[in-house]
Amino acid sequence: MFVKIQLKTIMKKLSFLFSLFILLSAFTCENEPLDSEIDTSNSGNLNCEAAAQEVATAALAFVSVTDDNYTQLCSAYKTALENLLAACGDPDGSIQSSIDALGDCSDPNGFDDCEALANATNLAEVNFNNATDDNYADYCNAYKLALENQIAECGDNDGSLQAIVDDLGECVVNVENPDQELSLFAGTAPIDFEDISVAVENGMVKVTGVDTSPGSVYSIYFEVPVDATGEGLINDTFELTLTSVFYPSELGPPFDFVSNITVNEAGNLVGSFGGVVTNADGGDLSITSGVINITY
Repeated sequence: MFVKIQLKTIMKKLSFLFSLFILLSAFTCENEPLDSEIDTSNSGNLNCEAAAQEVATAALAFVSVTDDNYTQLCSAYKTALENLLAACGDPDGSIQSSIDALGDCSDPNGFDDCEALANATNLAEVNFNNATDDNYADYCNAYKLALENQIAECGDNDGSLQAIVDDLGECVVNVENPDQELSLFAGTAPIDFEDISVAVENGMVKVTGVDTSPGSVYSIYFEVPVDATGEGLINDTFELTLTSVFYPSELGPPFDFVSNITVNEAGNLVGSFGGVVTNADGGDLSITSGVINITY
């Protein structure tokens, strides 16, 4: 009786992990309805999508595991994951980590719940980072759920997991202005400030942008006079916060920071910027391809 109760408790916690994998496998396209039976006989010839379908089927069966069929269903699920790894690769190691967490499938009480939940979080993060506007809310909410389950089960000593949950907010895409853009390249790294706010105060259009990627602290700020267009208008107020705050450099040509506002009318601001910026310690950084295309 003790074993059955303990197994039931474990599977209750695991049901989240496997449901998440079914819903959010980074390798699935348009999954067809799942069959109730697990067939891995053709596993050696599976393509990536078929392997993902096999994992979803095996995971669904494993959610309803009992102490009598644990080894069988665990082994089938583990084999499906191994086939997925072979067919699709495993760039972040999350599939192999899930395989390792299952152990040898001989002892249900040997499953590492915290490791499994961490793997689920990693997988959800991969999907979230590859989200589009169409699936952003689903992937964002799943990522939040994975984080919250990991926190509830395993704790969060340094608060880093909760910080990501807080940064994700309400998982809402800016549906009012889906085409707006505020972005740049810092060296070779692209940065997109997805969260854009605009205030018009004292004759100035004040723009703030925040990179909402998990763990990011990047932000940008500048001001431009209402209705004004031309070169250099944002230079005096431009601030770029990365690991520190950067301002337009005063090195002189050819390292000048340049900007050009081409459209500035009620509710619409368009322009470009780029050049060298520097921080208080004298560190220089080259910015290229700065884009301003904001509707507010």
